[in-house]
Amino acid sequence: MDVGLYLMASLYFIAGITHFTHTRFFEYAVPKILVYRRFIALFSGGIEILIAVGLVYPDSRSLTALFLMFFLVAIYPANIVQINYYSEKYKLPVLLLWAIRLPMQIALIYWAYQYV
Repeated sequence: MDVGLYLMASLYFIAGITHFTHTRFFEYAVPKILVYRRFIALFSGGIEILIAVGLVYPDSRSLTALFLMFFLVAIYPANIVQINYYSEKYKLPVLLLWAIRLPMQIALIYWAYQYV
């Protein structure tokens, strides 16, 4: 059993669920230039749940992992919004948050790549 695979699938499943239980948090992460921010927050949560399911099944795993890599790049603008928000809210240096979040995003993409 590949513990890393099931851990990754579980993380995306939980993240997807939290888009529905904490919608406001994710809605604020959607860049203001986009319309229908609530829909985008909920839709991306649904996508994360589907990603989790797709990773578990061997027949869809490779394609799902590839999609996940693109998805992680596509949602990065939301991470930028969150970095700016938390930097302002908690008076943290924005470079510190970038130094944490960008490598984390790269690590998540690399983790997904392991299953392509």
